[in-house]
Amino acid sequence: MKITVDFEECLKDSPRFRATIEEVEGDVCELESKLDKLVKLCIGMIDAGKAYNSANKQFVSGIRELAQQSAKDEVIESSLTKFAESLQEMINYHTILFDQAQRSIKTQLQTFVKDDLRKFKEAKKHFDKVSEEKEAALIKNAQAPRNKQHEVEEATNILTATRKCFRHIVLDYVLQINVLQSKRRSEILKSMLSFMYAHLTFFHQGYDLFSELQPLMKQLGGQLDQLVVDAAKEKRDMEQKHSTIQQKEVAELDFLPDHRSFCAWRSTSVRSRCVDFHLVSVL
Repeated sequence: MKITVDFEECLKDSPRFRATIEEVEGDVCELESKLDKLVKLCIGMIDAGKAYNSANKQFVSGIRELAQQSAKDEVIESSLTKFAESLQEMINYHTILFDQAQRSIKTQLQTFVKDDLRKFKEAKKHFDKVSEEKEAALIKNAQAPRNKQHEVEEATNILTATRKCFRHIVLDYVLQINVLQSKRRSEILKSMLSFMYAHLTFFHQGYDLFSELQPLMKQLGGQLDQLVVDAAKEKRDMEQKHSTIQQKEVAELDFLPDHRSFCAWRSTSVRSRCVDFHLVSVL
């Protein structure tokens, strides 16, 4: 255990001890502030993670719906179904990671703040109170009139009792400080180490999952390369067919008479037939 406050110095109540106590108290106050901030940030991170998981679940549901809609295409349906299963597994891994963050960071550090720092604060209150009582006893003893023996004895007795109480309280306070300073190291590092191992497990699980999925992804990638080639060829064929048909249509239109000439020809033909019919009737 690393002793940050010397027990011998605390019994002497020396200026050095008081300076050390002031430094330790400021450090612990700042520590509490940083731990509270970290816990709040962890809570925000966990809430954001839960929201991400919720949105991700909806996205995976959309992939499954698209796979069902593509049931006639076996490649699309089977690939999307497998991808949806893998993404759902990643959501499960994320859930485990966020749960571990809550246990290792939020819960563990909150417990340290509420229990160990609370004990430190209580010990500080007792120390501050007995320090004031000791200071008052010293002043009263110094101001006691020397010609009044009973007042001198009373002041001396009060000072002696206060000093005994101070020695008891200050020893407890220094012990609490040193225990806290030692425990803060183990609690903080244990909490963060647990969180980092949770990340290690998360990425290891993800690596194993996608290692199993990789052959399918490579196979699908090869199929997509061929599909791109086939699609380009099919596009060229359709463009060529479109051009051929268009040229044929233009050629056929060139053989048709002009619209007005065609109409005039139709009108003359009709009149000619009418005259021929009239002559035949007269004859």
